Amino acid sequence: MQNNNVPESIWADGIPENIKEEDKLTLEILVGMATDYLMKNLLIPLGFKIEDGFPRPELPNIVMKKDGVSYAIIICPSVLPKYMIVNDEVRLKFVQMCKERNTTPLMAPVLYASIDKDRAKEGIALRGDVFRTKCPGFIILNDEPEQDLTLADESKLFRPE
Repeated sequence: MQNNNVPESIWADGIPENIKEEDKLTLEILVGMATDYLMKNLLIPLGFKIEDGFPRPELPNIVMKKDGVSYAIIICPSVLPKYMIVNDEVRLKFVQMCKERNTTPLMAPVLYASIDKDRAKEGIALRGDVFRTKCPGFIILNDEPEQDLTLADESKLFRPE
């Protein structure tokens, strides 16, 4: 008997020979998937009130509040082994906007890897595939000229409770 709760990929194992452009997940789709993942699996269960983020392609991608503190999130979805970050110019404008609105600026790295080991190794994200998804925490953005946005030091991550 098959378990209907376990999603299955529409793709056969391995890397397809002829991947069309329309088969690939776009940044917009990945941001939408990440928004959904963050809200359903992390933010709402932790008691955050989502004020905007359904999905929201413009920045901030999610606006939320908890215990009187407002947060604005830039979502950076990455298909491993690649890791996407926000560039300094966008980060600095975003931090300034958040200061003006008395909002804490956050970057949410949301990491995706296909459940297929070959596609995961090559960083291939296809429509209809199934992914392991992880958000290790949030990076509080600052207005320094440069900021290390890698996940090298996970002790610096903000993990909401």
